[in-house]
Amino acid sequence: MISLLIAISCLGGPGAEAPESPLNEGASLADDVEEERSEWEGTLGAGLSLSSGNTDRRSANALADAELRQEYRRYTLGFDWQYADEAEGGPRQVLERRAGVNGKVDFFLDERSYLLLTSDFETDDKAQLDLRYSAGFGYGYQVAEEEDWSLSVEAGLSHINEDFAGVEEESFVSGRFGYALKRDIWGRWTLSQNGEIFPSFEESSDVYVEVDSRLRCDFSDNLYGQFQWLFDWDNTPAAGSERADHRLLFSVGYSF
Repeated sequence: MISLLIAISCLGGPGAEAPESPLNEGASLADDVEEERSEWEGTLGAGLSLSSGNTDRRSANALADAELRQEYRRYTLGFDWQYADEAEGGPRQVLERRAGVNGKVDFFLDERSYLLLTSDFETDDKAQLDLRYSAGFGYGYQVAEEEDWSLSVEAGLSHINEDFAGVEEESFVSGRFGYALKRDIWGRWTLSQNGEIFPSFEESSDVYVEVDSRLRCDFSDNLYGQFQWLFDWDNTPAAGSERADHRLLFSVGYSF
């Protein structure tokens, strides 16, 4: 009898810890996954160019991106800014001054499908654009979301307001079709491209396109260098401005 009591006390006495049940272990794993997904990830980058002598020019750019991926929601924020001026024996003249801010929230219906809300603000001195802002909603499909590559496609509606210098402010409803692609191509190199097209429902010739292509090389776990090509197409630009706008940028940044 004494031996039996000793054996029982060793297995389940007051001071012993009960083994964790499979249900508790599963719940703990789910909590770990949710905690891992609930951290912001993103990049902060900047570039600078100075030249003197025959050409006295300076230019700078900055960008920031952040994403919070949860089980049923995904928050995305973005910011970019470019500036350039030049002096030729007199006061400096602004060659480029542009800035943009965007945000998006995805509400996942299942592992692939989601509803979305999106907004965008942009100003561009070269294109004589005082302010363009849009707000919209739509549907998206996550084709892939792997560690080495991801792809999503989206479609929806947007309300756009454009204010060009010297022209009456204009508002219209348009479609919005977009995609986001990211792919690890080799070693520390990553290629990504985001694209959006806004065809107006009120005037068929009024079409606006934005494409952001990036080639990034990770120098370390947090430090990177990046080449970026920004392409904008406005089929109905302000008087004296071109439809197509290309910007090639190089920046060094920090990822978190």
